Order: sequence, then C-alpha cells, then structure tokens
Amino acid sequence: MMKKILAAAIVSAFAAPAFAATANVDVYGKLHMAVSMFDDQDAATNDVQVSSTASRIGFKGAEDLGGGLSAIWQVEQTVVLDEGSGNFATRNSFIGLKGGFGTALVGRHDTPLKSVGRKVDLFGDTLADSRNVMNGGSDTRANNALVYVSPNISGLSFAGAYVTDLGNSVTGAADVGVDRDNRSVYNLSATYANGPLFLGLGYGDGDGHEAADLGKHMRAAAGFTMAGLKFVAQFDKLDDETPLVGNGDYEAWMVGAAYTMGNIVLKANYMDGDYDVAADPTQWTIGADYKLSKRTTAYALYAQGENITFGSGAGSSDKVKNAAGQEDISILSLGMIHTF
Repeated sequence: MMKKILAAAIVSAFAAPAFAATANVDVYGKLHMAVSMFDDQDAATNDVQVSSTASRIGFKGAEDLGGGLSAIWQVEQTVVLDEGSGNFATRNSFIGLKGGFGTALVGRHDTPLKSVGRKVDLFGDTLADSRNVMNGGSDTRANNALVYVSPNISGLSFAGAYVTDLGNSVTGAADVGVDRDNRSVYNLSATYANGPLFLGLGYGDGDGHEAADLGKHMRAAAGFTMAGLKFVAQFDKLDDETPLVGNGDYEAWMVGAAYTMGNIVLKANYMDGDYDVAADPTQWTIGADYKLSKRTTAYALYAQGENITFGSGAGSSDKVKNAAGQEDISILSLGMIHTF
C-alpha cells in the first residue's frame, strides 16, 4: 500500500509542473477537404481534383500579467491534408500584449486591409474564394509585421500595421536572414460592426508596393443582415506604377447575398475586375452550406469565371486555371469543413 502511495506522489510531483506550464495552451484548427470537377481547364490538369483548402492547425495561449495586461501568443500553420506539408508557422504566428489599450503584436499576420475583405466573402477559403478576383497588393499575410488593433468602441475599431519586408529574408551570402531595404509597407483599416451592419475601409502603400511596381491599394466593404438574409459588397482599387509594362491600374467589385433557413445557407455572389491593359477577370458563384453540427459543415458550389485561377486566393493545394486560348472555366465543388 505504501509503495502505491509513494509512486502516486512521485508521479504527481513531476506531472503537476508540466501541466501548469501548458495549462494556458489551446489547440485549434480547421480541416477542409473538397472534391471538384472542372471544365475548360488547363490541358495538363485532371478533370477531378481532391483539394485541401486553407486547412490548418494552431496553438495559442495567454498569460495574465496583472493590471488588466496579458501576454498573448499564437503559432498557426497550413496543413495540406491531401498531399502532406512540412512547413511550420506558415499562417498568423506572433507574440504580443493585450490590455485596455488594445492589442499589439509582432510576427507574421494578415494585413488590416486583408481582414476587411475576409468579413464579406461568402465563399471564403473555398476554391471559389473572392480573392480569385479581389486580390493582389496589400491583400496578403505579411511577414515581419508589427500590428496594433484598437479596443472595440461601440462597434468601431481601428488597426494599423508596419511591415519591414513583405517577402522572405535575403539569401545572399553576406546578408542571410535580414529584411531588405526599401521594402517596407504600411497598412490601415477602420471597421464598424454593430447589430446587422458591417462597414470597413482598408488602405495600403509603401516602398514594398513600389518595389513591386504597385501604388496605393484601397478597399471598401459592407454587409447588412436582416431576418436571415445577408447582403455583402466590396470594392477594390489598386494602382500600377508602371502601366506601360504591367497590367495597368486595377479596379474590382463584388456583390453577394445569403439566406439562412435552419441548418441550410443558400448563397451567391458576382465579381468583376477591370485592368487598364490585361484581360479582365470575372466570376459568379452559387452554393449551399448544410450545418451537420456546430463544428461540421458540408457544402456544394458551382462557379464559372473568365481569366481566373480557381483556388488562387484561398491557400488551396490545387490551383486550376483556364486552358490556353480559352477564357472560360467552370467548377462544381463538394466539400466538408470541421473546426476544432
């Protein structure tokens, strides 16, 4: 009997500190797989694609520092379920502080402008993601970011980010691991979310844009919900600093609607882009979600577009474009999403 009591005491002595060290760690994720059938796609692409789209696993935590101040952290990475993935911290990953002043963090994070668009995308993180058309410029997950998010004041909040270099570090022998000069970007947003109404504005510019021959990027988004019916809209304007050699200035707009009936959500949207020089992209999508449970959803969607690549904006393991000489491309996609 004494041996059993002594063994239990030893196990408790070692287990308690280990548990205390990890008690504030949350494990979360999203598993998203789709089977899609394409028409008029690139000749080298199979008609049927199995795709992992924006699947992820993450770890996050917080420590109370007293006085209403907390240390926060997160490490999140893409998980390619159909083909495997070995990368780590590929998504929003950071360390920071949170308190009455708001939230300040440093690491890798979505730009404030990108976050504005994510609020109104009815087909976000599918192969028909709005970023197939509403993309480019400051709509990105930024490396080397310093981010501030204000407290929510009656639905109104602001965010700002300064990025030393959007890309990866230089790999030259003399400067491995440094951020490049003249590649900084700044990003701002203001959002209002109160009751049925959402409004958002985003702005991005800086040396990093100029290095990519781009100018300022402006975004406006809106959403309104009433009695199960939701309307959304978005407008983007991205300047081209070298219109004679690039695609020219770009403007794009999107409108959409969704209707919720119990566990079923019916939805549709239309997007149109306009380049000064390059071929103009368009896409329309209809679909339905069915909530199998609070954390599991099955869906079906059909989309058709011109001069686009399906999956280009959603972190998909498969990106399918129209065939050479063929503007149109269409997709029928069936998928399932589980969050934890």
